[in-house]
Amino acid sequence: MGKKRVLVSYGVDIDAVAGWLGSYKGEDSTSDISRGLWAGHVGTPRLLKLFEKYNIKGTWFIPGHSLETFPKECEMVRDAGHEIGLHGYSHENPVDMSLEQQRDVLDYSYKMLTKFCGKPPRGIVAPWWEVSKEGANLLLEYGIEYDHSMNHEDHTPYYLRTGDEWAKIDYSKKASDWMVRNSPNPQQSKSSPQHSIP
Repeated sequence: MGKKRVLVSYGVDIDAVAGWLGSYKGEDSTSDISRGLWAGHVGTPRLLKLFEKYNIKGTWFIPGHSLETFPKECEMVRDAGHEIGLHGYSHENPVDMSLEQQRDVLDYSYKMLTKFCGKPPRGIVAPWWEVSKEGANLLLEYGIEYDHSMNHEDHTPYYLRTGDEWAKIDYSKKASDWMVRNSPNPQQSKSSPQHSIP
């Protein structure tokens, strides 16, 4: 029996302090900020050493704030030959931002990474793992080729499914009023299959 070749893609997000500023409500916590500093100063070099030991190349998604806060560690990532992709500026949630704010963050971080790497980034992981409706079009305007944020395929690139509408849970009502399985006509797109709870 012959050897099998298994291909694995590694993606690393250097959220560091940015994650606590933009997502995890730790911006006023000395402990949380210290964890972010540890991730930038200690965690990043440790992962680089591990990847070097096993001759692994990955993609590192770096928020603009992390690049500005940990330039030496980010240079180590770049100089080790890893791909570098976008990850917002301070791990902000695109869904909570205006289109203008999204564009400004994308433009700033895109230009920052392009200058840092000497070439434009090709990919992104959305901060918060949230993608706004307008976000995909913005990424296309900047020539971004892939988004590493989605999860309904784990083995092949795909185009994001569109057209679905999902009923939101209204906790002020009885559960039977919003459970999909009890609704004769759940909200859905005409072009999409019906989704129900098994």
